[in-house]
Amino acid sequence: MVAFSYKRLRTLMRTIPICPKPKAVGLKNIPNNEPIIYVYNHITRRGEPVYLGMAAPSKPNIRFLAETIIASPEYKLQLYKEVEDAIFPLRFQNRARKSFWIKLWYSKLINFLTKFVIAQASKLKVIDVHLFQAATDEEKLKKLRINKQAFIECIRSLERNMPIAIAPSGGRTHKTVENPVYPTIVPTLASSLYKRGKTVKIVPSVIKEAPMITKRTYWKYVADRFFIYKAFKRFMGLFNHNHYRKPRLIVEFLPPLTFKKQNPSKPEKIEFVKKIQQLIYKCLGEPTQRVSP
Repeated sequence: MVAFSYKRLRTLMRTIPICPKPKAVGLKNIPNNEPIIYVYNHITRRGEPVYLGMAAPSKPNIRFLAETIIASPEYKLQLYKEVEDAIFPLRFQNRARKSFWIKLWYSKLINFLTKFVIAQASKLKVIDVHLFQAATDEEKLKKLRINKQAFIECIRSLERNMPIAIAPSGGRTHKTVENPVYPTIVPTLASSLYKRGKTVKIVPSVIKEAPMITKRTYWKYVADRFFIYKAFKRFMGLFNHNHYRKPRLIVEFLPPLTFKKQNPSKPEKIEFVKKIQQLIYKCLGEPTQRVSP
């Protein structure tokens, strides 16, 4: 299966209008030649990691943490459904299963895309983590093994000044979430590196979408990358007084934080995670001042 290198994939996504292209704000807040953890808001299983990779500096490569369902061929059937749901509405899926002509290409397309995701994750050296609830003792041991290896890979990357990117709280940067959980992977990594004599710079990275990117608005974002489409929309707005509202996808990098504690307690880690979440949530509600070219 063909897969692209980090540099080529990033160039492809930024050059060819196949996905929304983000604007970068606050690039000066990203340190050079230091261990970096990008912490970004990740509301659902959508494209935030892609947008972050497109907006951040191209060097060095970012290593993303991802669910093991994406990185492991073992979960191919589950990933198949994830890919299907991400692309096609449920109504079309039901129609595809009933139509002979659609079925001829439909399953082959989803299967191809599923294999591509697995191959691409391997090519990009994605760090896979086990986030599912373990039902059996065997599954619990497997989960511990995978997550322990993920932690080791994170430490190795940071020691080589290779950035990693983590969404530590899912949609929990929003006030409406109930029963919040505070994963402490970010301060734990920072503490481990601090014991080794290195200070990790933790960069809150806020992905702002207006409107929110969904299956319905995705093509509006893509179309906006074409000059002809934008010119036509603005021209038509002169006649119907309906001004064209340009969709805005912005990645704002906030000033970096540090966590300089060798043996922090659990409450100290949780308070630090809360601080990151509050910064991200506050930034989501504020207008962006200045957009980098």
